Amino acid sequence: MALIFCSAPALMAAPYIEEDACPQQAQQASAAAMTCGWFYPGETLAQAPVRLRFVVLRARPGHIDPTPVIHLPGGPGDSAGLGPEALARWRVWQQHAGWPHDIVLYDPRGTGQSRPRPACGDGAVIPRQLPDAPATDAPVTAESREAIQCRLRLGRATAEALGPRAQLRDLYGLMAALDIEQAHLWAISYGTRIARLFEQRHPQRVASLILDSMVPFTENETTALPMQLQGAVDELVRVCGERGCASTNPRRAVATLLARYDTTPPIITLGLRPSAQRRLTVTPYRLLVMVLLSTYEPGHVIDTVQRLERAVRGDPTALRPLAERLDAQANDPERSEAVFWSVRCALQPQLNDSVWQAAIARAPDVAPYVDAARRTAPCRHWPVPSLAPPDRHAKRSSRVLVVTGQADRATPPAWSDAYMARRASAVRADIPGAAHVPTLYDRCAQRVVAAFLRAPDIRLTPDCLSVRAAQSGR
Repeated sequence: MALIFCSAPALMAAPYIEEDACPQQAQQASAAAMTCGWFYPGETLAQAPVRLRFVVLRARPGHIDPTPVIHLPGGPGDSAGLGPEALARWRVWQQHAGWPHDIVLYDPRGTGQSRPRPACGDGAVIPRQLPDAPATDAPVTAESREAIQCRLRLGRATAEALGPRAQLRDLYGLMAALDIEQAHLWAISYGTRIARLFEQRHPQRVASLILDSMVPFTENETTALPMQLQGAVDELVRVCGERGCASTNPRRAVATLLARYDTTPPIITLGLRPSAQRRLTVTPYRLLVMVLLSTYEPGHVIDTVQRLERAVRGDPTALRPLAERLDAQANDPERSEAVFWSVRCALQPQLNDSVWQAAIARAPDVAPYVDAARRTAPCRHWPVPSLAPPDRHAKRSSRVLVVTGQADRATPPAWSDAYMARRASAVRADIPGAAHVPTLYDRCAQRVVAAFLRAPDIRLTPDCLSVRAAQSGR
């Protein structure tokens, strides 16, 4: 039976914090102190109190940092990852990052461990990237219909209560409940939009912004799609040209598979256990998304090219690891598709025909397979109140660090150019060899942030940047 959430958010009580025990598995990962608990923002949803799971990783034992770092996940609809195993990884990450502040992690409303979790109902799994795919791609069209059905099941009030306005209220309330006057907002990918909106509304509460893999408000996700996919193909060519690959022409390998799968898409079985196996049809669009996801981690690019060549030679099962990555991202139980669409559709710029045509013209390798994407954009059927972007002319006093991965094809470094031109005092760090959201995994990016947090007014250049630049030849 489908779960339907119809009631509007209602004021319940003043926001408050309720601490509880941290998972034992996470405690064993590090000796550093941490605090776990629930934040109740004082609203109800579907007759249940909204509660957000949070964790504070302490930088020093016995010390509460008055100006911590608060992490804003991407997606939209991603959680921070606060289950026992994920939290254990966060504890190890904290040791390596070496940031001089407490770090506040929380699962945004409707995601991860937070409750309630409005769902689309049984049988309505909606992979994040696929609903915007071409109408000629039959499996994707079905998933686009599921996104529309999800919106109808959720109802207007619930869809709005999962959008960016609620996220901004929750962040402000969480800071107040934790007695945080100012914080460093560390946002990744789509979370950079939420961070910038929060700074506009509450500038006095923001000590600094750390914007990793920025998603500018000027970018429409649908019109950005062709260049993201084209950029992924270009990245295969670039890496093979610099390091050498089994393929002399990865662009031709991709083109061969796209043409082949347009008429006879293979079906790949995923999962090791028979009871948990799933079948995924590799359409041209899905193949392109699989290639894009492989570029999120630079070390996988050469392996991806090798697998594409094996598929060209008639072995589509070689693509199974790429398909599993797509399946894991699309069906991650910690993510929320309802939050994804409610936030994205509230913040998405208007779709412009001329911009779309220009994007298609710059993406010759993928254009035939995404040209119809515009006709299936679910935001047309996911009505939520739009939220205006920050005033680009307003003066801001917060210190800003912009971090980009030079090999990032999902949020390319050029996306940060206009913001940097307007924010003259901002510091920028392009991390050579890094891909998407490098602060999560790249030691050099983490060292850059640590240096910024210690001396935000000084344009420090950690040695790792110059060493990486020399190694990459950039």
